[in-house]
Parts: sequence; C-alpha cells; structure tokens
Amino acid sequence: MQTYAGFWRRFVAFVIDNIILSIPTGVLGTVFMMVQMPQLMAAQTEEEIAALLPGLFLVSILSNILFFVLFILYTAFMESSSKQATLGKMAMSIKVVDINGQRLNFWHAAGRNLGKVVSYLIVYFGFLMAAFTRRRQALHDIMASTFVVNNSYQPGQPLPQETFRSGCLVGSLIVVMLPFISLFAAILIPFFVTQDTLQEDTDAPAEKRLLQAQMEAIAPMDIPEEKALDINGTTFYTQDGDVYALRPEPGSFTVRLPKGQKEICCVEDDGGFCQSNAIQKCM
Repeated sequence: MQTYAGFWRRFVAFVIDNIILSIPTGVLGTVFMMVQMPQLMAAQTEEEIAALLPGLFLVSILSNILFFVLFILYTAFMESSSKQATLGKMAMSIKVVDINGQRLNFWHAAGRNLGKVVSYLIVYFGFLMAAFTRRRQALHDIMASTFVVNNSYQPGQPLPQETFRSGCLVGSLIVVMLPFISLFAAILIPFFVTQDTLQEDTDAPAEKRLLQAQMEAIAPMDIPEEKALDINGTTFYTQDGDVYALRPEPGSFTVRLPKGQKEICCVEDDGGFCQSNAIQKCM
C-alpha cells in the first residue's frame, strides 16, 4: 500500500470537514437572519430596504470570518492531536505528519492550514497539486513541510519518493476546470433564456404586443384613475407608478405593467384575454 494519501481521499476528507464546519456557522447565520427578517418584512419602501442591506452584508461577512476562525482552530487542534487528523481525514484513514514523519505541534498545524488561503486565492490550484506532486503534497504542505499519509504509515519509517502518475494530473485538470465551466454556464444560461423570452415575445399575439406598446407609452404620462384614458374601448390609468389597462367587453380583463418592469401581468380576467395571450398572473 502506498505511503501517501491519494488526491481523492483527501478531497472527500476536505468535503466532510467543510460540511462539519458549516453546521455551527449555518446555525449562527440563521439566527442573525431571523433577527433581521422581521425588519426586512416590515420595510415598505425601497429606502427602508436599502437601509437594512448593510446589516445583511455584515452578517455575511461575520459568518465567513467565523467559518475561517473555526476552520483554523478545528484543523490545528485535530491535526496536532494524537489522531493527527481532522474528522474528515479520520473517516478516510489518513493523517498529517511533518518532514520527519512525526506529529505536528499546534502552531505548526495552524500555520499549515493558514497556508491554504493561498490555494483559495489561486482558484484551488494549490489543493490540486496534491494530485500530481511526487509526495502528493498540496501547496500548503510544501509551504509547511508536511505530508498527508495513510494510517498504515508508522513514525520512523522513511518517507519515500513516489513515481509521477499522469492519470491524477488529468483528473486534477478536470476538477480545476469545473469552476470555470460553472462560471461560463452561469453567464450563458441566462443569455439563452433571455433569447427564448424575446422569441416568445416576438411570437406573442398581436393584441398583447399592441397593449404592451400602449402601456409603455402611457407610463410616463402619470394618468390618475379619476382621469382615465379610453383607447378603443380599453381604459388606461396609472397608480403608484404602475400602469393599468381595463376592458369590460368583449372578453373583459385587467392587466398591470409594474413600475420599472417590461412585462405586463394579469390582475383579473374572465378566462379569455389573459390566458389566450399567455400573460402571467401578478405575484
């Protein structure tokens, strides 16, 4: 059995540890959100909502700081313990040793895990180095002169040089590309969805397109309900910046163009116009 822990065993251990650490930070973040939520729900205007955003942003920052502090304390304490491993590493039967194959002290373990910040900053590539370096060292292992080995390794045994395996390199390259693939997907999917929406609008019945154009033209006029404008049997007026169009007969309907939005929505109808023209109900 090889001395050094393989990349995928380290990866699974990493995932387990992050799940464990996300529990206390998630609970605390939920408590903070529960404190903020009543104020957010009570906010009536855009100004009131904007005033609450700094608090929500602060909660996010504090949650990340708490996660980082817990991460350093947890990993340093566990990897300097008699087990020489975090719970994730224990589950995968691997442990951390120094250059002499001995247990790390607390500060050595803390410095090793602080070095992971560099790997995060370079899009996880420092972690992926464990897949193709000869001694399966990630960047923070090289910085701290440490190794991750299988539990079968006994202190005092020599730490051998192992042969380079190209399969691990290929696997690591696939993993390192995943964030970029996700990024492109996040950019392109909304683009194609938007294109589909535009196509649907183009194909929409002429009645809906005409009504849309009329309501957009009327929006800047700020026509109050008591001075409603009648155009070919359809009544138009504005209220709180929203534009309403009402038609009693034939096929009665009431639709609304919300302030600052581009799509009209159905307020109420007799099952005719709104449904046939695929106008969504207002949420």
